[in-house]
Amino acid sequence: MMKTNKVLALLVSAVMVIGSITACDKSGQDPSDTSDPSSSSEQTGTSATDTTAVPEDLPGYVERTVADVTDEDNGKIMIYGYNAEFSALAEKYAGITTNDYDFIETTDSVSYQEKLDAVFSDGVDAPDIFTCDEAYARKYLASDNTIALNDLGIDYAELTNMFDYTLRFAADDDSVIKGLAWKACPTGIFYERSLAEEYLGTQDPNQLAASFATWDAVLDSARTVNEASEGDVKLLAGYTETFDAYLSTREAGWIMDGTVNVDPNLEGFFDFAKTLYQEDLTFRAERWSGSWEDKMSNKSVVSYWGSLQFAKYELALNPGEGTAVNPTAGDWGITTAPVSYYSGGSWVMASKYCDKKATSADIIRAVCINEDNLKDMVNNGEFVNNIKLMTSAAADDKFCLEWLGGQNPYPVLLDSAKNADASNVIVDEAEYSEAFMAVVGAYSEESFDEIKDALEAFEDQLSEKGLV
Repeated sequence: MMKTNKVLALLVSAVMVIGSITACDKSGQDPSDTSDPSSSSEQTGTSATDTTAVPEDLPGYVERTVADVTDEDNGKIMIYGYNAEFSALAEKYAGITTNDYDFIETTDSVSYQEKLDAVFSDGVDAPDIFTCDEAYARKYLASDNTIALNDLGIDYAELTNMFDYTLRFAADDDSVIKGLAWKACPTGIFYERSLAEEYLGTQDPNQLAASFATWDAVLDSARTVNEASEGDVKLLAGYTETFDAYLSTREAGWIMDGTVNVDPNLEGFFDFAKTLYQEDLTFRAERWSGSWEDKMSNKSVVSYWGSLQFAKYELALNPGEGTAVNPTAGDWGITTAPVSYYSGGSWVMASKYCDKKATSADIIRAVCINEDNLKDMVNNGEFVNNIKLMTSAAADDKFCLEWLGGQNPYPVLLDSAKNADASNVIVDEAEYSEAFMAVVGAYSEESFDEIKDALEAFEDQLSEKGLV
C-alpha cells in the first residue's frame, strides 16, 4: 500500500579565526562529553511565513511558505539509510526507539539507489526520510522525489549557522533547500611529521603550508622529497587523491547551456597528473586501492589529503575502540591544501511520500539543527555543520589531539569549510568525474598526444554512458 494511502487504513556571516592553522601550547587530549565548545542556543519550532523570493536569513536561496505540519497517521516512521549512522543519532538525540520507526539499510550504493528508485516509482514501502552519500545525494535532492524543507515546517532562519556549501549542495535547480547535513567534511592535508621534517625541512604546519600552497608548489615539493629520498619516499601515494581539490578550482560545472563543459581551470589537471606520473613522483597508487592504503603506515608517503573522518577512520589515526590504530598515529599533523574543498558527507531528506512530516521535522531538527546535540557531537570528535560551534572549537585547546601530534585540526578545517563551494555540482557528478579521470590516466600514460584528444575521448565516454 502506498504511504500516501496509510491515513485511509488508520549561514551566515563568516566568523574569523585568528590564524588559519593553530598550534596548541600543549599536547591536548581527545575531547570528552563534559565540556562545551560554545554556549547553548537551542533551536525552537517555526510557524508559517510568507513566501519570500530571496529571504534575508539566507540570501541566494528561495524560501517557500513554511508549512504548519502534522503527521497523517499514528504508525511508525519509515527511515532508509546506506548505513545506520543517522538512525543511531535519531535514537540518541530525538529519543525515538525501534517501536517508533522502521529502518531499511542497504550498504551497497548501487543496490541502495535501485531500491530507492523502485519505491519512488510506485510508493510502496517508500521512506518518510532517508539519507544519501555525497556521491549520489544530488540525484534525489534535485528531483521531484524529495520535498522542500519548508514543506516540513523548517524555516530558513533555523539554518543560518550552517556552512553554505552544505546548503548549496542540497538546493535544487530553483535554489530551494531540500536536505540537511549534520556534519561537514572539509579537507586538509594530513602529513607525517617526521617525514616532513626530514625531507621538507619542517614539521610546523604554518611553515609547511608553503609546500602545498599552489599546484606548482606541490610539484616542486614532490620533486624535493623524491630526490632527497632517492625515490624511497613520495609526497603523495598517487595523483588521483588530489582530483577533488583540483575539481574545486573550476568556475563552471560539467554542463553549460545544455552541452558538455570542461572548465579551463580543470584542464590544468591533465598536465599536473602527467607530470607526477611521468617524473615518477608518486607510487602511482590509486585512491582507495590496497597499495594506497598500505602506504599509510610504512612511513613511505608524506601526505594524504582528506577530511577529519578520513584521518580518523581511513588513515586509522583514531578509529575507535576495538579497531587497529595506525602505528604512526601521533606522528601526523594537518596543513592547508592549495584550495578549500570538501570530500564526502551525508544528507538527510524527506521523500515525496512522507506522511509523517511533523515527526520527520522533529528528527531532522534534533540531529542537524539542535545546538546542544551538535555540541555533543563535537565533543565526540565530529566536525559538525555549525559555524559557531566549530569556530569555538577551533580556538579551544581542548581540541588539541594526541593522535594528531597535539594539534587542533579545526582552524584548518574551519577555513576550508567556510570557503568550500558546491555550486557547480550536477546530478551525475560522480559519473562525469569517473569518465574524466579515466582519460586523465590515459593521457598521463601518453595514450593521447594532446589534451584535445583526451577531451574528445571524454565526451565519447559520456555518450556511451548515455549522459550526453
